[in-house]
Amino acid sequence: MTQEMKLAIWELQKALYDRLSTDAALNEKITGVYDNPNKDTPFPYVVIGEDTSTPFETKTSFGENITTVIHAWSRAPDGKREAKEILSLVLQALSKAPLEIEGFTFLDMRLQNAAVITDIDGITQHGILRLRLYINN
Repeated sequence: MTQEMKLAIWELQKALYDRLSTDAALNEKITGVYDNPNKDTPFPYVVIGEDTSTPFETKTSFGENITTVIHAWSRAPDGKREAKEILSLVLQALSKAPLEIEGFTFLDMRLQNAAVITDIDGITQHGILRLRLYINN
């Protein structure tokens, strides 16, 4: 018997957006959560970034091992502090309760890595938070 397969990445992005855009502590610090901000988007803000999906299957189920990146963008005059605080708030918001992903079963989420780098303009601080999520169909 063949298991029906579908990708969770769009429903996951919606769940990430819902959680981040409604988290009070995070939203006291940022101007918004975006998928595709433009050049006029006011700092600091968060962007839901790139995903990769790798299947994991058992005899009875199909699931995905998804890595997703959340970006924090800051131009605070005090260096990397604000971007690092935003990344911590993002992680707190996402880990306080299991994500509700429509049509899928959330299994687990783990921090893969986090970094803050100075962007090529020498002014903007770019926070990068990479998460690994396990989701079943």
